[in-house]
Amino acid sequence: MTNPASTPEKTSSATASGFSIPFMTGDQIRASFIEFFKSKGHTYVPSSPVVPHDDPTLLFINAGMNQFKSALLGENREGWKRVANSQKCIRVSGKHNDLDEVGRDTYHHTLFEMLGNWSFGDYYKQEAISWAWELLTEVWKLPKDRLFASVYKNDDEAMEIWKTQTDISHDRILRFGDKENFWEMGDVGPCGPCSEIHFDIGDPETREATFADPILGVNGTNARYIEIWNLVFMQFERLAGGDLKPLKNKNVDTGMGFERACSVIQGSGSNYETDVFRPLIDKIAELSATPYGKGVDGTPHRVIADHIRALSFAIADGATPGNEGRGYVLRRILRRASKFARELGQKDPFLFRLVPALADLMGGAYPELKARQDYIAQVIRAEEERFGKTLDLGLDRFAKVAEQAKAKKQTEIDGVEVFTLYDTYGFPTDLTRLLAEEQGLTIDEAGYAAHMDEQRERARGAAKFTAAIAGDEGWTILAPGLDTEFVGYDSLSAEMPVLRYREEGDTVLLVAARTPFYAEAGGQVGDIGTIEGQGVTLRVLDTVKVFDMVVHKCALAGGLLTPDALKQAKGSVDAEARAAAVRNHSATHLLHAALREVLGDHVQQQGSRVAPEGLRFDFTHHSGVSLDEIRRVETIVNAQILKNLDISHSVHGIDEAKALGAMALFGEKYGDRVRVIRMGNASAGQNKNPFSMELCGGTHATATGQIGLFKITSESSIASGVRRIEAVTGAGALSLVNDRFDRLAEIGSSLKAKPGDEPVKVAELAARLKGAEKELAELRLFKATQQAKVLLAEKSRIAGDATLVVAKIDAADKESQNAFLDAAAALLPSGVGVFTAVSGDALSIFAVVGKAAQAKIKAGDLIKELGPIADAKGGGRPDRAQAGSKAIDKEAAVLAAAEQLLTRVFG
Repeated sequence: MTNPASTPEKTSSATASGFSIPFMTGDQIRASFIEFFKSKGHTYVPSSPVVPHDDPTLLFINAGMNQFKSALLGENREGWKRVANSQKCIRVSGKHNDLDEVGRDTYHHTLFEMLGNWSFGDYYKQEAISWAWELLTEVWKLPKDRLFASVYKNDDEAMEIWKTQTDISHDRILRFGDKENFWEMGDVGPCGPCSEIHFDIGDPETREATFADPILGVNGTNARYIEIWNLVFMQFERLAGGDLKPLKNKNVDTGMGFERACSVIQGSGSNYETDVFRPLIDKIAELSATPYGKGVDGTPHRVIADHIRALSFAIADGATPGNEGRGYVLRRILRRASKFARELGQKDPFLFRLVPALADLMGGAYPELKARQDYIAQVIRAEEERFGKTLDLGLDRFAKVAEQAKAKKQTEIDGVEVFTLYDTYGFPTDLTRLLAEEQGLTIDEAGYAAHMDEQRERARGAAKFTAAIAGDEGWTILAPGLDTEFVGYDSLSAEMPVLRYREEGDTVLLVAARTPFYAEAGGQVGDIGTIEGQGVTLRVLDTVKVFDMVVHKCALAGGLLTPDALKQAKGSVDAEARAAAVRNHSATHLLHAALREVLGDHVQQQGSRVAPEGLRFDFTHHSGVSLDEIRRVETIVNAQILKNLDISHSVHGIDEAKALGAMALFGEKYGDRVRVIRMGNASAGQNKNPFSMELCGGTHATATGQIGLFKITSESSIASGVRRIEAVTGAGALSLVNDRFDRLAEIGSSLKAKPGDEPVKVAELAARLKGAEKELAELRLFKATQQAKVLLAEKSRIAGDATLVVAKIDAADKESQNAFLDAAAALLPSGVGVFTAVSGDALSIFAVVGKAAQAKIKAGDLIKELGPIADAKGGGRPDRAQAGSKAIDKEAAVLAAAEQLLTRVFG
């Protein structure tokens, strides 16, 4: 078979290897893979967004099979038989967390592409193996004597296919056990034996002696043998007890690392030396004026090149750096890259300058990079600026931690401190380790790892469902199938033929062939209501999607739950809750259009939550929205509501819908047929400049007038370049307005103000309060000065040129204490004062040192000496310092020690 991609007359060869392969660019390799499998009857399915919008178990898409989970589990709505694609993936958490290795070796990455082909109950092992061999050896011309195949230890079928359907040397087919050659989706769910293909990039003279070695050979520690393709034969379901149950259909799920394939075909010896990475690395060297080296010196270039890819793809698909979930992961990646940029001398924002180069390099295969190039750069730059400030705070924190460790004669930074620097300040662990080494310290690696494990456990516990939900185990199955038809656009009640149900404690999970309940999607929360069977009533608490299943989460409200009771069931959606959610959902479409009108076309939806009680809308914008802009947005939305615009929906092919001008959410996954919601000139037959037209599968009002009043309640920042508006509509907005009017009336009554005069009265009251506070401060200072004069007269002594005083003061609140210290400092221009104060169960220790006396002792030194007596913590400047403690019984000891200390210093 000929290669469908054009190939320049150039060959690549690995050093000291003695083999040559026709050279192909990365784009040609990707295209040839896809074209090869299209020629074998496969449907090409474009990469899904790297941010999953329909799988609550994942932070990021981490394998090519993610978007095909439901098909692999037997629920194949698209009717796929054979598909192929190149999927962009991010692996930086859970068991795939190799972040600290990225850039230090030749093949670890945060973002990578996975080339794959799948069969859903169609072909199986023979075709998968023979086609893989054909592509590698006939199309890509890889030398056969450098390829090795591994099979599962008891998979005689795969072994025989390799021997009879390919011309691979039989001694290069190796058997391995569960760890290497049995693939599982998770602790439960689909699984099966796999066959891996490895390539030897090493010295041919030693290959014969090492490839079968359990340590130095294939699947060993020798980096010369690279796994390039994994063919998974998915034929079992792993049950909770560990047993294997045969699947109804046998599937094929393969995955090939695109970057590794490029490395092998281009003979680079490193993923970073391929044309997928090298242009980025060269740009980093150019912008930083720091040459690239393939060894340790090039680590910063490699880290930055890798991380800018992951950041840009994730942001393009709708994620943003933040403090939780995937946002937290992105913030860690960005801060690690920023740290390495500093190693290249780049203290100002640097990473964002690489976005155009990445868009030029990969925008052809992934046009979203080009489309969102400016926005991606804007988000990264803002986050870099934020980290610059955080880094300074983190360095201060580390300095204190290191100082405390040394003071306690410790040689190790505690694990909890290492974790805090990582978790709160974004310090990569290797940065903390490096800083510690500079101070002659080490870090508590085990303690840090323990805290990280706890965090991962918390993250795992937050997942809503697992692949087990989609299996048969634990379900009472009443009828075959998992497909649910949604009939809730037109009716709030319907007969619900129950397919299966499952009891989990007090919760009942139920799947039906038909439902009027909307499953949470597109930001709209799931419906609630009731399902009634024969002698049993279930209260629906939520409706969600797990893969492609619509699952009703219920509580038993009455009767007895049995299979017979659910044979005939009817569901009724809570009409009031649905109507409230509908008002808020339709309002988000008006809000989106109004924001673009007021702020500009750069505004893009980044997420939303539509619930009966209110709405939340996240969008891209570089700065805060002013009060005037908020009022303009509200005015526009309410004007469209008053016009009572028609709202209609129509179904189109995805390309047709976009051609009509319908807005799509960046990063959202859409099917071949999509629902278009129009507001204004809404008839599907007339498309005359509707006020809003978006792709949306949610439920909506039939006219904007049904929304009622629209009122924004808050506007805030949730991430760099992303703002959030919260608002209410209908009865919620009316309730808010009434509440605000009632509160205003109460304020007016208490101020004896006429309606409309409240601001004037409040301003007058504030002015009087400010004057009273000034008088109080002056009185407090006068009283403190008098107290200081009395104490100095009674307690002070002269030692040479210095006036010394040690005393307990009567100042219970912070303001009085500060006033006293100000007065004491003014009265001791060349003296030293040590004072204590007790307030409740708190002991405060203060030191004041005049400028002339600082040559002998500083206030901070006094606190360091006296603080430990009462286990007090604190510090300060040379002229003033303080510490606090709960050990009020140590006050006398502190004062006595202060007397001794001053006597020792001043005589």
